[in-house]
Amino acid sequence: MRAYFSACLFLLCLTGQAQAKDFKFTPDAAWQTIKSDYQSFYTSERLWRAAKFYGVGAVIAHTNIDTEFQQWHRDNVVSGTSKDVAKVAKLFGEKNILVPLTLVAASMQIADASSKTGAWGERTMRAYLVGGPAMYAVQILTGGSRPSDEYQDAKWRPFNDSNGVSGHSFVGAVPFITLAQTEGLAPWQRNVAYFASTLSGWSRIHDDAHYLSQVLLGWYMAWESVNSVNKNDIGSWYQFHPYAFYDGLGMGVTISW
Repeated sequence: MRAYFSACLFLLCLTGQAQAKDFKFTPDAAWQTIKSDYQSFYTSERLWRAAKFYGVGAVIAHTNIDTEFQQWHRDNVVSGTSKDVAKVAKLFGEKNILVPLTLVAASMQIADASSKTGAWGERTMRAYLVGGPAMYAVQILTGGSRPSDEYQDAKWRPFNDSNGVSGHSFVGAVPFITLAQTEGLAPWQRNVAYFASTLSGWSRIHDDAHYLSQVLLGWYMAWESVNSVNKNDIGSWYQFHPYAFYDGLGMGVTISW
């Protein structure tokens, strides 16, 4: 994982200079971009929202919601067809596939600074960089175990394990959420992209590799990471964002004028 993030940082240095008239490798622009992304990610508003979401996740994990949902899914969803779909969907969350693919896409900006694929790759890569360390930290802090592990429940046991947040859900959601938040897409295209962002997480529930709460938190970390990057790149008079309240989850909108 450390090698992948190092590669992301190096290529971001290159793509960050691609729009200059005379291409020259300097890390300053990349460092300033990453610094800005981190400042956007670690705001009091975002951290407070994360605290509420993780509070909801804790409730799901420490009640019977996770285990009952897992059992319901096994009994009513798992089938021969679902196994074939899950096998493909799992690939969307494989860092060994997605990170190199993102690097290749981002590198297209070196040859063509206006490349839409390159811009998607760069924003995806930046979201991995800004959200990856935080996700890894909360995986350990929550200490949740897999459904197939010895504890057979989703309760958080800090520093006991590292599955409290689904890494597959995070890795697989980032590229599609980035795509969904790209300007110029039709509503149906955004909906398809958002739906696709859930598939890698669902595959982990299907394979008894993660509980529902762990998948939801992985997707949420991906959303916040992408949003923090896009906030620096795409200005808008409105923003949609997840919202947590005392007995559930929802979607909120922020309007600026």
